[in-house]
Amino acid sequence: MVIPGAGRVGRASATLVWVAIALVLADVIAYRAILGGQGGPPPDSAAVVPFVGGYMLLMAALLGLSLLGNARMAMLRPAMLAAAAAGLLLLGFFALFSIGLPLSVAGILSAIAAVRSLSGRNGRSAVLSEVAGAVIALMVLVSGFVVTQSIIVCPPSGTLGGGSSGFLTGPYHYRCDNGTLTWYAGDCNGVTGGVDANGNPISGC
Repeated sequence: MVIPGAGRVGRASATLVWVAIALVLADVIAYRAILGGQGGPPPDSAAVVPFVGGYMLLMAALLGLSLLGNARMAMLRPAMLAAAAAGLLLLGFFALFSIGLPLSVAGILSAIAAVRSLSGRNGRSAVLSEVAGAVIALMVLVSGFVVTQSIIVCPPSGTLGGGSSGFLTGPYHYRCDNGTLTWYAGDCNGVTGGVDANGNPISGC
């Protein structure tokens, strides 16, 4: 079966993809270096950090696979490029004030390559495959954040606390006492004990 537009990636598109891969991999290294300089992630980010690093590597892998010229990879190329573009752009937006800018640039380059990959193909099916790829990548990213932000890993000794706002669950705070976790819904201002989602006073900050 001959797939219109299949085969080797054009030089211009390949350059876009390779630059995007380089940006993502460099960001993975920078991300680990930043965390290492901070002494590691806090308890409420213990699962988020490996997820973010793994997601970036997954997007780089999709970009790399899109460069292959065999028939199966050529058929999936638009979907893989669109998935990488959507995932990198959203992750870049979330991390805009830290590692987000290179990811956003990589996402834009991937999006340009995704549009170029439509040339010579069945327009409707190729566009639908790109939409499906983008939706799947976004769902994986959002669901991954929801799951990993709910995982708090307390150190085996010592006492500490913190809080944040879950991706979909709203604000929360927690306290770790020698490996024992106590979790509270709602904000905590660290002084009066805070309030829950309904505005009622709570303790445990």
